[in-house]
Amino acid sequence: MGPREAGVGAALLLLLAGCGTAGPDVAAPRPPAPALTAATTPPPATTPSAPADDGGPAGPCTGDTLDVSATAPRTDGPAAVADLVFRNTGSAPCMLDGYPGVAFVAGNEGTRVGPRAAIDGPRARVRLAPGAAATAPLRVRATTSYPEADCVPEQARGLRVAPPGGSGGTFVPRPGPVCSADPAPPQATVGSVAAR
Repeated sequence: MGPREAGVGAALLLLLAGCGTAGPDVAAPRPPAPALTAATTPPPATTPSAPADDGGPAGPCTGDTLDVSATAPRTDGPAAVADLVFRNTGSAPCMLDGYPGVAFVAGNEGTRVGPRAAIDGPRARVRLAPGAAATAPLRVRATTSYPEADCVPEQARGLRVAPPGGSGGTFVPRPGPVCSADPAPPQATVGSVAAR
């Protein structure tokens, strides 16, 4: 090989060697792509619900937030027994304490007939959440189970019921004969409230 060919070969080697080195123009490696994060799902929409009973203090149940009714009477010997039902129609809890006040009433004016129902059984208290109900048993002996002179029957339209430990009163239909006197044993007895 002549000197000219040797020079050309050396130049080629230098040129090839220069192509293999990284110069300042070489781009820096790209940073790794950020990891994918899970998409957050918004919480499901809530629907309005009944007010919760937080267990705080509760006032007495009053007539304007209390629905009062009676179940159909069932026969028990010489008496008919029905449950008085007290349902809280208000938006806050209330308290029933003890025995409802119950009296027979007659006429359009709601005139009381005979004595109030006597109380019977142990006393109890019931906290009524909104929409909840409690009951109290009402036992009424038939007028025919007394001598007429001791009973003095009269026609009643229904009952006037005051909530246990509360205020107000509600008319509950219960037509039929009742004693206008005060016979023994009492014609009507009412028990304390109990949770339904």
